[in-house]
Formats: sequence, C-alpha cells, structure tokens
Amino acid sequence: MRKLTLISMALMMGLMMLVSCKKDKDNNDGKTVFYANIESGNQGRTHLDPDFLSGEAQVLWSAGDKIKIYNGNGESQVFTLKSGANTTNAVFTFAGEFELVPPYVAVYPYTTEVDLDEGHVYYNVPAVQNITQPGTFAQDANPMVAYAEDENLQFTSLCGGLGIQLYGDGAHVTSITIEDPWDRLNGEFWAAYDDPDFQNESGSEGTQMITLTCDVMLPASASEAAAFYAVLPPNTLRPGVAVKIYDGDYQIGEIYVVEGHGAQVYRNLIKYFSPVEITILDNHEEVDLGLPSGLRWATCNIGANTPEEYGDYIAWAEVYPKDEYTEATYLFPNYNPTVLEPENDAATIRWSYGWRMPTKEEWQELYSNTTVTWTQQNGVNGRLFTASNGNSLFLPAAGYRSNISLDYEGSGGYYWSSSLYTGTPNNAWLLYFNSEYYLMNYYYYRYYGRSVRPVRSAQN
Repeated sequence: MRKLTLISMALMMGLMMLVSCKKDKDNNDGKTVFYANIESGNQGRTHLDPDFLSGEAQVLWSAGDKIKIYNGNGESQVFTLKSGANTTNAVFTFAGEFELVPPYVAVYPYTTEVDLDEGHVYYNVPAVQNITQPGTFAQDANPMVAYAEDENLQFTSLCGGLGIQLYGDGAHVTSITIEDPWDRLNGEFWAAYDDPDFQNESGSEGTQMITLTCDVMLPASASEAAAFYAVLPPNTLRPGVAVKIYDGDYQIGEIYVVEGHGAQVYRNLIKYFSPVEITILDNHEEVDLGLPSGLRWATCNIGANTPEEYGDYIAWAEVYPKDEYTEATYLFPNYNPTVLEPENDAATIRWSYGWRMPTKEEWQELYSNTTVTWTQQNGVNGRLFTASNGNSLFLPAAGYRSNISLDYEGSGGYYWSSSLYTGTPNNAWLLYFNSEYYLMNYYYYRYYGRSVRPVRSAQN
C-alpha cells in the first residue's frame, strides 16, 4: 500500500498496469476480462492509505473485491478481482457466459442496484459502518459506478467522506456518531450512472445519523492522530451537526458544527476536521457506604467541585442547565422511558466512565442503610447520610429552579432519580428533603431544574 505523489510516478504506474493488463488478457483462461480504474483523488472504498492524513489520499482496490457489470442487453454478472490489489488499476474476471455488448454499466459494491430504463444507479449509504483499521473506509460502504463503451471501466465515486482525526493518551474509542438534525445521512440515494454529479435522495427510509464502529486506542500526539472516515452522501453539514465519540456506552468527546460555519461534503472528496484531543480524566471522587448493592456515590453534584456546592440544575432527560425552566422550553415532553437511557442521562453524558443517575430504588437503598440527619457542612444546610462503615455522604439543600427563579435554596433538597413516574408520565421520581423529613414518593414536573448526584457500580 503506498502513495503516488508525483505525476511521473503515476504515468509510470499506468504504463506498467497496461503491460500487466495485456499479460492478463493473454492469460485469462477463457474468462471474460474487464479493466477497472479508480478516478484520482479522495474516494471511497475499497480502501485508503491509513498513513496519509493530508487530504490527498487515494483509494485502492482490495483483494476479494467484486463488481457487478451490466451489458447493453441488460444482462448482469458479478466479476471478481483477479489482479491489481493495492493499486488503482485492477483486472476483474468472470468464468461463465457474458455477452460483450456495449455500453456497460459497472457498480461497486456489487449489491448496488441499477435501473437501465431510467439511467439511474440506486446506492445505499450504510447507517453503521465498521472501521476495521483507522485511515480506511468501511468495507462495501462507499459506492462507485462506471459507464463505458468498451472493457475499460473508469470508476467514479458517488459519495463523499468526513475525516475525523482523534488523539489522546490512553483514550479508547469504540464508536463515533455523526448526527444531523436537518438531513438524512443514510439509506438509499440515486445518481445518473453516466453523470454521477447528477443525483438526489430516493424515497426510501433512512435516518439522520451515521455510526462508525471500531476498536481503537488513540495515539498520544496530534501529529499521529488516528483518522476515521465516514461515508456520507453529498450534502451540506449545517450548524447543529454533532460528531460524538464513545468508549462503550460513555461519551468521551464531541465536535460540533457551530453557528456561522458549515462543512460541504462533495462527491469524491473528504472534508476534514482538525485533530481533536480526547482527554481521559475522571477527577470525580466517590464514596463507598457499604451498601448491599456495592453502589458508589459521587461526593458532589454535577456542576459542583465540593460536596457543599449546589452545582447545576437540570431538567429530567436533559443534560445541561439553562436560563429558563418551563413547559415550553422543555426538550423532551414526549420521551417516556421507564428509566433514563444513557444518551439522556446527564451523569453519563457529562461525566462518562460509568457514572449515571440513581434509580428510585437506589435512592431508597441509600437512606434505608444509613443514618440520615439534617446538618450544616461548611455553613451549608443539607442532609448527611452516615453509613455503618463510618463513611458519609452530604447532599446540600440546593432548592430547585422553576421558570427563571431559584426556590427553597438552603431549606430544601430536590434530587432527580432516573425513574419515570409511570402514573403521570410528565413527572419523574425524586428524593425530597427539608429540615424535618425526607421521602422518595415525592414526584413533580420533569421540566423543573433539579440537582443530580451521580452513582456508579463498584467495578467501574
């Protein structure tokens, strides 16, 4: 696998391939032979040089690649790569009967559909693209088409790419998502096979997200950043598009297309993001209260740096604080899971590393297995949960936010659980306390801003 950086080298390789192709034609064992060349530039599958990050990567054929060829009679057969792996020029053969009647339409991958009557090729952009090696596209992810009057096929790409470059000492990446709130990113699209720049969406269903799956430990420096390539249909990535990086279920990084910027994805080109550092730093302390479940509790609220700080006020299923907490500003009025999913769990998204919001039952386990007292800690009112092992947990009476006001600051604590109150789905369970009592069967509107105290299991 190598890069061709000089025109003279490219011409030399072309001459060598013509000689090689002639030898193959003379020694094809009675098979039908076609010669397939990939256009220059950044393009899709079969694979890219994984060491090349400058934006001029060239796609090469891979061993085992297959293409489907249609002849002028509308008959088609699947041809298999015979020679030319790791180059742009390859020989494909078919051992059965195939009439050499031009013109020819050829597609990669061979599962791509062609409508000869309409002059269209219907290609699929996969919603899940498995990256087996950084610096390459997923197998069969990025389609190409060729239209020719003879056996020399010039393949052109139908899609573009998004290049995501990541680094971070000790960071592990298992998936990357590209989420577009405006346009469909996967599913079926179509193009004119004799003019690939003329294309559009088809009517088939698809979603607004692409997921790259992988298993990669990131390098430590930006100069060695690992490149992940997502195949995308030609499109404009407008403000609001988000790239999210995950290790398992936990988000460890994100890149946003922000207001005033955009990223145009062109056919046969890769749009690169600058290298992004993924910092692995879990500086959130926990306490072991000897609970039957072994659950560990964080020592401070989300948005706080000490146990006494109030921290952020967050609506249920939302992730970040905001200026106004009303029914009109609530983002998820129709989201009704029994327990919050990771992508709507503020602790999981904000802290990662196994942190999440406690369930109703886990709050009950906490106060059923500790001595609970109303007290002051460093001048802040709150409840202290003291375990039999001598460890304790302090929850400040941070109050809650409704509309634009802060209510019951210093006199009441309101802490979300991840459990929905199914009797009235616009409510969720929370722990409430004041100086006189504490109870779990207190539920109230989900759109109010409450405190969040994360938990995680002992193995995390």
